[in-house]
Amino acid sequence: MLLEVQRRRMKNNNSSSATSVSSVSDSSRCLVVDDDNANAYYYLTPNAAKKLPNYRYQGEDLSPIYKHVLSPLASWCVDNLTPTWMAPNAITLLGLLWMALSYSVIWFWCPGLCEANTELNAAYTVPGAIFLLNGCAMLIYQTLDNMDGKQARKTGSSSPLGLLFDHGCDAVNILLYSANWIAAMAMIPGNVRTILGEDSDNVQTRSIVSDIFGGDAMLACILILGPMTAFYVSTWEQYHTGKLVLPPINGPAEGLLIGASLSIISFVFGPMFWQNTSLADAVIVKLTTNPGGQSFIATLEGRVRNMDLIVLTSVVLVAHEVILKALDVMRKYGVQALRTLIPNAILCISTIMIVLLDSTIFIRIPRIMMHLICGLFVEQTIQLMLDHILEQNFEVKERLCLVPQVLLVAGMLSGVAYSNEALDAFLLVYTTGLWVYLAFKIRIQVYEICDVLGIYCFDIVTCHPKSTKEEDILGTTIPAIGNEDRKRK
Repeated sequence: MLLEVQRRRMKNNNSSSATSVSSVSDSSRCLVVDDDNANAYYYLTPNAAKKLPNYRYQGEDLSPIYKHVLSPLASWCVDNLTPTWMAPNAITLLGLLWMALSYSVIWFWCPGLCEANTELNAAYTVPGAIFLLNGCAMLIYQTLDNMDGKQARKTGSSSPLGLLFDHGCDAVNILLYSANWIAAMAMIPGNVRTILGEDSDNVQTRSIVSDIFGGDAMLACILILGPMTAFYVSTWEQYHTGKLVLPPINGPAEGLLIGASLSIISFVFGPMFWQNTSLADAVIVKLTTNPGGQSFIATLEGRVRNMDLIVLTSVVLVAHEVILKALDVMRKYGVQALRTLIPNAILCISTIMIVLLDSTIFIRIPRIMMHLICGLFVEQTIQLMLDHILEQNFEVKERLCLVPQVLLVAGMLSGVAYSNEALDAFLLVYTTGLWVYLAFKIRIQVYEICDVLGIYCFDIVTCHPKSTKEEDILGTTIPAIGNEDRKRK
């Protein structure tokens, strides 16, 4: 109905009531923004609707692996395997669907994340092929994620929508591969003694890294919140500087390669490989047999799991990236720039507090907790990117989705009596409501952006009613379906 109203308005007013705006990227489309329509948008203000078509992406990936391996591979795939009629956003979505497939399969076999741990489930066999699937899915996702931008430039269909859509899919994918990592390493995201009894002698109870961080539930939080924090800070940096700069070692390049390798190792050697201490012990033995070795190192034998090395590496890399970016932005824009980090800080702190106050929550409802964390993260990250594109302020006070989680933590700290069943039910309703809200919000935002830019999200061949360009789609031999052709249909 709204589309038909817009068509009649364009037909009646023609060009007299329109404002001409420059094309989105390579002059592939000539756009018209109707001032009356701009006032009718729910999320886009009239000023934002006028600024949107003029946005230009600026970014750089400093990873040597990306420059010399991943980028050339993606270019070859676009030039030789990708049809020119395929929309870049369709490529992005296809990559996310591969990760969703892998996540769903692992969810089926490991609903509680820890089913691959044979010490906990000796009679339950998890097929190793599901971890091979995850490794392949991550590599496919990475390649397709690198291809979408190249396809957009090849077909002349680059747009702010493509940047926002790609960013949103990346935000969702962080939870998918983090959860799959936890399952692939046979981690028990909780206190083993709670499950096996106080007398249990599990490698988890001997891990010095688990002791330092407060248990494997906290390590699970680190594997989930760490990549999210790094991603949010990169978006935050882009919001202030206008340019996305990925460091020489970053998540989209090296991070995904390491994650894929981790999953493939789980397929080859089994998930319990990550729960033994073979790698650290081999180094410790060499150091202690050395005359210069220290006795403290000898005490670490049998106390540093292979999984612990992955967690420590993740902590170091995330902390390094976050600190450097924060210092760089603060040096340029002052301490007040930290204000826009508040939503992510609230998400991380409140999640950690929930896990500390209820150490069994990741054992009881791991998927609900992860989906809640993901939904809150996606909402604030997409909004931050959209505000960057539209050159408008990111309003911290409008992150109302965080309020129930903050109130929950406040209630737990104040000693409010509740049962585990009541808490689990509340989190289920909270998570469901959050994702229903996000589905509607994102759908409306995508529609409004498409309407302003005169494009479709998954179609670069059909000419949008707001587009006045009646020529062939750039980079293809397919003629665009113009408005007159559309009326004849």
